Amino acid sequence: MTKNKNNYKDSGVDIDQGQKFIEDIKKLTSKSQHSFSLGGIGGFSGYIEAPSEYVNPVYALACDGVGTKMRLALQTNDLTTIGIDLVAMCVNDLIVSGAKPLAFLDYYGCSNLDREKAKEIVSGIIDGCNLAGCELVGGETAEMPNHYQGDNFDLVGFSLGINEKANIISGNEISSDDIILALPSSGFHSNGFSLINSVISQQNISDDFLKELLTPTRIYVNEVLDLINTCNVKGMAHITGGGLHENLSRLTTNYTMCINKDSWDMPTIFSTLQKLGNVSSDEMLNVFNCGIGYCIVMDRENADKAMSENKELFEIGYVDTKSDQSLIFV
Repeated sequence: MTKNKNNYKDSGVDIDQGQKFIEDIKKLTSKSQHSFSLGGIGGFSGYIEAPSEYVNPVYALACDGVGTKMRLALQTNDLTTIGIDLVAMCVNDLIVSGAKPLAFLDYYGCSNLDREKAKEIVSGIIDGCNLAGCELVGGETAEMPNHYQGDNFDLVGFSLGINEKANIISGNEISSDDIILALPSSGFHSNGFSLINSVISQQNISDDFLKELLTPTRIYVNEVLDLINTCNVKGMAHITGGGLHENLSRLTTNYTMCINKDSWDMPTIFSTLQKLGNVSSDEMLNVFNCGIGYCIVMDRENADKAMSENKELFEIGYVDTKSDQSLIFV
């Protein structure tokens, strides 16, 4: 009796398509605007050359994903922006300590490689890298038909940044009466989509609203790096899952962050979702950024200077002596 011969392609993994996809990525990365890499896409690892102006360089690393926003991207058949989300969620974390993003890696795991969909994702990643001033230097594409089901896939990013050791922004200099400034978000960014998906699954949602939900996460690199070059920044927070409370509370354990809820208007997209899902105001603030994507802590003199230089910055609160809560709304 002759046994059937097994092969990798019949088990769901097409090596030839994978190699062709690498060539696709090489063509896409040729459009990159920044070059810190010593090699090209396709090697076993990527090398980055530290910019020569750093005297005592230290490296910052961050890892994040797009989360369940990917489900909405698949539902609307639009994968063009989630690559920007991926880069943004990583590099916005890097710059909190003052680091300049240099390099980015991605992991794309799927059941079966669809090169056209994959190219949409990678194109978005490269767009995000260009916005952040860094470079896609490599990554991993994994076909796992017995693990990922149907069109479902996973997308994870890894970013590397550089800073002078003496210039690391740690939050240790934060003191009472410091001012909390904010930069607006571009929408929900890439957080809270498990709740969003639950709400919209129960409603008849317009295509325009679904498209607005896919607005990519804003990348704050240029604004923040400009800011720390001209002002004394004591601490910063990227407002991701958990909203203001969870993320501002990470800045210091010695003081209480006092936020004025009337200092900004929650954008319409948030209030629309709140009404659709009958979500309480407290729950909105505990889950979503509610229109504030990034926060900066400075003393009054530097805060006034920063707001005069960047008209998008606005004051949302202040730092007070320690109470029994790390953050309160006033």
